[in-house]
Amino acid sequence: MQLESIAIEKFKRIDTIDLPLADLNILVGANGSGKSSILQALHLASCLMRQADRIRTGATAMVRVNDLDYLPSDEYWRLGHGANWGNRTNSPSSKVSFKFRDNDGAEVTANLEMRSARNAGISVQGELPDLVRAQFRGVETFFSGFIPGISGIPNIEQKNSKRVVLKACSFGDSNVYLRNALDLLSSDGLSQIESWLEPLLGQIKLEVKFDEAKDFEIQAEAEIGGRSMPLELLGTGYLQLIQIFCYILLFKPKILLVDEPDIHLHPSVQEKLAESLLQIARAQGIKIIMTTHSPFIVRGAPADTTVVWLADGQKKTDDRSVVDLALGWGAFGKKVIVVSEDATNGLLKKLIRQWPEIERAVTVLPGRGYKHLLSKGEAEELRASLGNKFKVLVHRDRDSLTDDEVIQLKDSYASDGIRLWVTDQSDIEAEFCDPGFLSSLTGQPINTCETWLSEIFAQNQVPIKEQFAKQRAAHNDELHKAGGSPTNDDVWAALQARPLKGAKGKYVFKQLKNKVPASGFSESTVDSHTGYPERAASLKANLEDLLA
Repeated sequence: MQLESIAIEKFKRIDTIDLPLADLNILVGANGSGKSSILQALHLASCLMRQADRIRTGATAMVRVNDLDYLPSDEYWRLGHGANWGNRTNSPSSKVSFKFRDNDGAEVTANLEMRSARNAGISVQGELPDLVRAQFRGVETFFSGFIPGISGIPNIEQKNSKRVVLKACSFGDSNVYLRNALDLLSSDGLSQIESWLEPLLGQIKLEVKFDEAKDFEIQAEAEIGGRSMPLELLGTGYLQLIQIFCYILLFKPKILLVDEPDIHLHPSVQEKLAESLLQIARAQGIKIIMTTHSPFIVRGAPADTTVVWLADGQKKTDDRSVVDLALGWGAFGKKVIVVSEDATNGLLKKLIRQWPEIERAVTVLPGRGYKHLLSKGEAEELRASLGNKFKVLVHRDRDSLTDDEVIQLKDSYASDGIRLWVTDQSDIEAEFCDPGFLSSLTGQPINTCETWLSEIFAQNQVPIKEQFAKQRAAHNDELHKAGGSPTNDDVWAALQARPLKGAKGKYVFKQLKNKVPASGFSESTVDSHTGYPERAASLKANLEDLLA
């Protein structure tokens, strides 16, 4: 009997989800998307199926909290989705199903319903057919192994009983019991871990010793490059992989649940990990479900790996190409991709941070200047490649464009889910060269800040007008190849009504660094300043409209 799919209902972030399983399965998505909820539901259900006195249709059994080998939270009644578990037959509960298929194509399903018991425990009902019962039931039978991650190990470990170690490891505490877990393996088991580590991290030799007659603590050493060191001095990446491989041999699970193994691994190792785990899964006859935020793990995963993108507790897509693109664009958990004109986007991100609800739904990507700005066609292609799951806002600086030219450019981008945002002033930097912002930043009165700006305009007319002339030449070449452009004098006259009077914000920003006393104006002081009057109202309006 091979495990073919899993289904979960009403558990934490998950309302309902059904996932077909390959040998290796990778779950990706933003924080809070439901990845860990899936792992926890599967592990809790499989532990309850093993530990309950009986799993039979129409019968109810209870497992006491203190006896459980795994529990995601001490407040276990809050594991339900949208409502706390109750303790009556018709009260809120969570359900987990495991669907199997035999060699002849026949399906068998084991399922479990979980809710609160009247006493301190979890009440379960379910169905465990005889054909798969042996996979779940037994004193040392573990259908699932759960690896929540490791951040280091203690300097010493006293020897513990096998039952204590297995329960602790099932609970996810193997960082405290890693030496004990390794001590339970045979020498062949340690050799197997060494062979699995070699293609990822190179040759390593593990030695674990405990003498019942004289030792209190387990001695564990690792030899790398001819040098031996105690296990606690190994890098966390080594410990992470040793933990994963140890679990496979210790529990011999039918399904291994690995939560974000990439955290402590170098990208080059991350790229190799999926391939290694797939080979191990096939050799050991197990299924592996792994969560990650890493594009390197997904990129290195073999073609027959199942990759599922989760959002808000639901499967957003299992189209591998869409997932690869979304990871590369940093778009998980987002709804709008802002593609900037500028290569450096700190100030644009600062503007978006004014609106926390908007910020959570937006990712900002750098550009290479307006000449390489994402075109409407490229924006449409980007949307389509990402399954039309995102809106796209293209940012362009206004520079010395006229109002009519801005309307013309915006209209040229008109398309479903796509918009061109042209800055209110010359550019992003101009938003922070405003007297109101300067007064808020420096504590100086508005008239003092206005004086600083007036002096910059008066003292730098030549370079400001030269920059304006170059910009107009570029705009005319872009927008008025057939002629008909307004004269530079007319455009310049119109720009005098703008706050920076035709100057670029980038230029004024640099001048303010020297103008404002006591280094009160710089990238760092501007970036760290909060509590200023709202800026860039049109940016907010565009983002709100796209999000709506």
